[in-house]
Amino acid sequence: MRRRSALSLLLLPALLLGACAQQSLSTQPTASTPVGSTSSPAGVYQVSFQNVGTGDFTASAQLAAPLRSQSLVAVPEPAGGGFTFDRLSSSTFVVKATGIRHVQATFKVTNNTGLTLNSLKFVPAIPTGGSTVFSRVTYFDGSDASSKAGSLNPVQGQYTSGATGQAVTDAGSSPFVTGLDTSGVDTTGRGVSSVKPYGWQVASQLAPGGTAVVTFAVDLPADANPKNDPFNFNLNFIGVQDGTSLTSAVQQYNSTTKSFGNYVQFPTIGTNSLPAYYDVKNVDRNGTSIASVLCSFDGASVSNISTPSFPNRYRVTMGSLGAHTLQVYTGSSCPTNAGTGTVLLSQPVNGTAPARMPLAGGYAHNLAVKVDGTVSSWGYNSYGQLGNGTTTNSTTPVTVSGLTNAVSVAGGNAYSLALKADGTVSSWGFNGNGELGSGTTTDSTTPVAVSGLTNVVSVAAGRFHSLALKVDGTVSSWGYNYYGQLGNGTTTNSITPVDVSGLTDVVSVAAGNIHNLALKADGTVSGWGFNGDGELGNGTTINSSTPVTVSGLTNAISVAAGNYHSLALKADGTVSSWGYNGVGQLGTGTNTSSTIPVAVSGLTNAVSISSGYFHSLAVKADGTVSSWGYNNYGQLGTGTNTSSTIPVAVSGLTNAISVAAGNYHSLALKADGTVSSWGSNNDGQLGSGTTTDSSTPLPVPMNGVAQPTP
Repeated sequence: MRRRSALSLLLLPALLLGACAQQSLSTQPTASTPVGSTSSPAGVYQVSFQNVGTGDFTASAQLAAPLRSQSLVAVPEPAGGGFTFDRLSSSTFVVKATGIRHVQATFKVTNNTGLTLNSLKFVPAIPTGGSTVFSRVTYFDGSDASSKAGSLNPVQGQYTSGATGQAVTDAGSSPFVTGLDTSGVDTTGRGVSSVKPYGWQVASQLAPGGTAVVTFAVDLPADANPKNDPFNFNLNFIGVQDGTSLTSAVQQYNSTTKSFGNYVQFPTIGTNSLPAYYDVKNVDRNGTSIASVLCSFDGASVSNISTPSFPNRYRVTMGSLGAHTLQVYTGSSCPTNAGTGTVLLSQPVNGTAPARMPLAGGYAHNLAVKVDGTVSSWGYNSYGQLGNGTTTNSTTPVTVSGLTNAVSVAGGNAYSLALKADGTVSSWGFNGNGELGSGTTTDSTTPVAVSGLTNVVSVAAGRFHSLALKVDGTVSSWGYNYYGQLGNGTTTNSITPVDVSGLTDVVSVAAGNIHNLALKADGTVSGWGFNGDGELGNGTTINSSTPVTVSGLTNAISVAAGNYHSLALKADGTVSSWGYNGVGQLGTGTNTSSTIPVAVSGLTNAVSISSGYFHSLAVKADGTVSSWGYNNYGQLGTGTNTSSTIPVAVSGLTNAISVAAGNYHSLALKADGTVSSWGSNNDGQLGSGTTTDSSTPLPVPMNGVAQPTP
């Protein structure tokens, strides 16, 4: 996000990080505060690292001193403190090759300020009278080690690579951001002389009572003689937030930064795009709202859709492909011309081609879009779902006949879909219920056009029905409709696309066995179709032939639908699940089904999800994959056939960027354009050249698979 004028980073409670450590990196040659200084800024917190380098290493966080001032800038500090910290983990290690010790502690932080905080960060601060962010630096015997303060460095969390033994930045830990504009931070009465322009990003928005996860980390030197190492130190921090914030309700994952951010890549066809909802917040140093407005002068469409619950919300779409800019101005209306008025904040956005979803699993077949726009397929083919003009199974990838310019694929029970770059859809395979959308019920072993369907940006395939998300945010459906899965208020099959009733501003869709999910631009989710196990998430088990809202689910960024269960990935990297749970596919640690969303146990830093028949998958920010649920065919990839009610790690799989699930098998697309597969293989769906099941990932013999885009 670019700022056109200096933004006020508004001061929150101060934080003091204390450590019992042994060493660190060095890039900040600064003097230290005298060891004897005991002055504590108002609202100081202390995170203490203890017994570093021993088996008893631990960390704790608490309010270090009573508050001496309640007049915080922007966020009033309650008497008991603005934040509480609950330790989740702590760790330390030494990289012998570099002589650096890394210490870190991860906490759940709770917002007790009573206000929604915008882009909360914790940044290092120099206490009044000091000249460095570090204080009370001592050796193991308690003697003064202040001369070592310049070699201590706050950093992002890390881990050691098993392959190289080197320290590797943990993409799943709190991002360490630099280049912050802290010139507007008012430290009056805070016991702080200045703050640093870098620190840990905690949350884009943190509601009152809300929680987030933060990892504090420091590198320090490991001397050959431990007696020369810093053993105890304090690192002073304050909390800041942006005075002006622009936040999209649905976030997008950035594979380069490995973090979630605003919705900036808008799938666009012609003069229209999928929508995004943006919320503007602008407050002064006392937390009082200041009038502001969101504008664009270069082809983006911005309309005010504010409600009492969202008092400054805007609907944004792109009018063309290419770069555009959103700008926040002071006042209640946009200036007549660009370049006039006061710009508080600018957000670059782009109209892009439909997003690529290059990997899909069907019942027992798979599809992959190559970088050249062709599609490869393998596995079960009795109905022509491989699209190569035959009905012969293939244990290795074959090319779908005559299909070019594909960007996304979806696999149904025994049929396939492909979205083309021009917004049309092709289909092939079984068509007994009209799932090909061709106007007939005749199977096809090669691609045929879905009748009358244009301006599509995403597709999904259920067991015998299909979905298409259109660029205007509406959804079309066709095929089998016994349970109302077409969403048009009837239970009548359709051999051509029909409109899903009353559904607008959708940004993503997923099709399960006989139910569907749609993610809306406001971060909520709708479902329709079969609901016998609560897979629609509305607190009932009543089927619905029109969309209903999933209860209590907000901040979703993607959805996945299994046989009788559903998943939603949230912007904080956690996953919610609901529906049937007989074999643990909800990941809650039980086998109890749920008609409303529940949290997948212990899963954090997820960036991509998929659902199989009775199992679930999630890619994590570090490129590993977690799985849970039914495992009789090895589809969890753990090297066993033991099912799991909580997430477990797929064995030996790294550098994954997306996953797909068939009925009893799993797939992962890697960053190098290769694919791994595991699970059931009786029809060759693992693509390994055999029909032998595998409980660990195997390479599919192909490369050049396209990378997914937001």
